[in-house]
Amino acid sequence: MTVRATPSSRVGRSGYLASRRLAGGRAQRGAAVVTALLIVTLAVVVVSGMLWRQQVQIRSIENQRLLAQATWIQRAAVDWARLILRDDQRRSQVDYIGEPWSVPVAETKLSDFLGAGLRTDQAGETSFLSGRIMDAQARFNLTNLVLWTAEGTGRTASIDSTALVAFQRLLQTLGLNAGLAEPTAQYMLRAARGGSSNGQPAPRPPDSVDDLLAVPGFSPDMVALLEPFVAVLPERTKVNANTADAEVLAAVINMPIEKARELVRQRDRAYFNNTNDVVNQLSAIAPQVNASSATSLLDVRTHYFLIYGLVRHERANRLQVSLVFRADVLGSGNTTRVVWVHDVDRLPEVR
Repeated sequence: MTVRATPSSRVGRSGYLASRRLAGGRAQRGAAVVTALLIVTLAVVVVSGMLWRQQVQIRSIENQRLLAQATWIQRAAVDWARLILRDDQRRSQVDYIGEPWSVPVAETKLSDFLGAGLRTDQAGETSFLSGRIMDAQARFNLTNLVLWTAEGTGRTASIDSTALVAFQRLLQTLGLNAGLAEPTAQYMLRAARGGSSNGQPAPRPPDSVDDLLAVPGFSPDMVALLEPFVAVLPERTKVNANTADAEVLAAVINMPIEKARELVRQRDRAYFNNTNDVVNQLSAIAPQVNASSATSLLDVRTHYFLIYGLVRHERANRLQVSLVFRADVLGSGNTTRVVWVHDVDRLPEVR
C-alpha cells in the first residue's frame, strides 16, 4: 500500500531540514569564531614573546653599556689617584697619614665633583664615586718570607727566618694560629721557585691575601681578619713606620703591642721624618728593643699603594682595588704604573 505525504508532513519535514541547516550554520560560525580567537591568542603569545625577548636584549645591551661606562669612570679615577701620588712625590719625600692621598673620598655625585664645565648627567644618567688610597707598605709583605741569595752564576731561594718569626708574631697578636706561618712560608717558597716538586706543580705566584686559602689551615674568616695587616707585593719591601698599624709594628720590631700602640700615638702627633726619628722614639718607649736592627726593616717612604674605588653608574656598580707602584725618579715623566687590578666585595673600613 502506497502512503502519500500530506502537505502538512512535507512542511514539517522541510522545517526540520531548515532547522538542521540553521543549526549547522551556527555551529560552523561558532567554530570559526573559536578558531579565530585561538589564532589571535597564538599571535598575541608569539608577538609578546618576541617583544619580551627584544626587551631582554635591549636591557642586556644597556647593562653592558652602563658597566663599560662605569669601568671607564673607574679607570679615570685610578689615573686621578696616580696624579695625586705623583704630586705628593714632588712635594715631600716622606709618606704619612694626613697627606692628601690618605684622605678618603666620600660618595660624591660625579657631575658635582667635576664641576659645571664637565657634567656627566646630560642624558639623565647619574654617577657616584667613592674610594680611598691606602699604603700597601703599611702591611706585612708576605713576599718577605722568601729570601733570594746569589749562588754561583744564579740565585737560590730560601725562607727568611727573620720574616718568618715576624709573621708568627703577627698571627699570634691577631689571635690566629702562629703555626700557620711555616706552611705559608713554604707555599710562598714553592711559588717563588716555580717548576715542580715531588711531582706536584708549583702554585701560581700569589698577588692577593685571598691566595692564602690555598694554604691548608686558612679559612675565609681568617683571611678576612688578616687582610688589613698583610699584603703580597711583587718584591721585598720595608714597612712604612708612618702608616703601619700597631700590630704590624709590634710584629716587625719585636715589641709588646702596648709599646707599639704608644709608638703609633707618638707618631700620630708628629710623623717620622726619617728612621732616626723612629730610633729615638723606640729608645724612649721601649729601651729593651734593638732599635738599630729593627729600623733596617722600616722606612718612612712608600712605593706601593692600594687604590680602592667604587663607581655607581645607574644600575651598574664597579668596585675594584688597584696596586700602583711609584718609582723614586722625579721629573715630568710618568713615575707610577698599575701592577694589577682586582674586583673586591667592599671598601676597606676607615680606622
